[in-house]
Amino acid sequence: MKSVGIYIHIPFCRSKCAYCAFDSFFANTDTQKEYVDFLVKEIESFWYADDITADTVYFGGGTPSFLYQGGVTTIINALKKRFEFLPREVSIECNPESVTKPKLEEYRLAGINRISIGLQSTSDTLLKSAGRIHTLQDFFKSVQYCEEAGFQNLSCDIMLGLPNQNINDVTDTLNILFKLPIIKHISMYGLKPEKNTPWQDIVIDEDLAADMYDTAYNLLIKNGFLRYEISNFCKQEYECVHNIKYWKRQDYIGFGLGAHSLIDNVRYANADNLNDYYSNKKERLELTKQQAKEEHIMLALRMAEGLNIIDYNNKFEDNFLIEYSKPIKKLSELGVIELTNSVLKIKPQYMGVMNSIIVEFFS
Repeated sequence: MKSVGIYIHIPFCRSKCAYCAFDSFFANTDTQKEYVDFLVKEIESFWYADDITADTVYFGGGTPSFLYQGGVTTIINALKKRFEFLPREVSIECNPESVTKPKLEEYRLAGINRISIGLQSTSDTLLKSAGRIHTLQDFFKSVQYCEEAGFQNLSCDIMLGLPNQNINDVTDTLNILFKLPIIKHISMYGLKPEKNTPWQDIVIDEDLAADMYDTAYNLLIKNGFLRYEISNFCKQEYECVHNIKYWKRQDYIGFGLGAHSLIDNVRYANADNLNDYYSNKKERLELTKQQAKEEHIMLALRMAEGLNIIDYNNKFEDNFLIEYSKPIKKLSELGVIELTNSVLKIKPQYMGVMNSIIVEFFS
């Protein structure tokens, strides 16, 4: 029986943030229910014939907590009917302004055991400039609601490189999070100006952003958070199991607008236009062996555990050390990678320039 992760895309938001390029938009309850009805049909009619066990589920968006009361339960019930449903982790993204006590109680009863809160910053000034519609007090209230609903595993997203953000803003945000024991995981992302967003022409101060990351990294490590992936830190044993599937190129299935899947080395993508999605338009891409290799290298080196050479050799029936001897030699001489016990890693102090290291394997 094949074990997979399942991603559910909820594209609805109360408002659009200045940096957001995701498939998301405002919708009333009737539109939301129409979407959930179609998503349930998509789950019920999923084409893969073999038996599948869903061992992780992740509700992303958009803002899943903006979905009408009962919608999440409807989707989970559909998953239970279609798949062997034995998840060790069921996560849902929530924003402080839209998560409520009744919704959190619904989530817990439906089997959700991990909440990811889109905080971004504890500065109300920075939040407002980014188009976020919550405040720090809204965040505190949402954490309280999570505790009262019985959740014990919260993750928070924070952003680096926001306009007018400084290092003190970042340390203030982290120090507030460290005082909340329920927070077991912190994801830390740098701002990337995206096309067709209000901030598409923003110029990032790369040196300042790097200093923010280094300062935050040291503070996170000092406070007992382990870096297991370039942007993700957690208390011991609180990694996001679902996201690890992406980085290890394990099979996952995406349902909903613009959702992606990887099944048996073939990628699938749902349409990112709502009308096209309702017309069942999809894209299919069967990866070449070389494409799969490059994905494997890129994703493995994002993780603190690095690239397992024996696993690579078995998976691709090749010899990694011979195949990539030139970049390995160059990067070893530069002192940015380490090779021990058949594992290749980027040294921790060079993770901030990870992209320039990884590209050496593809040049």
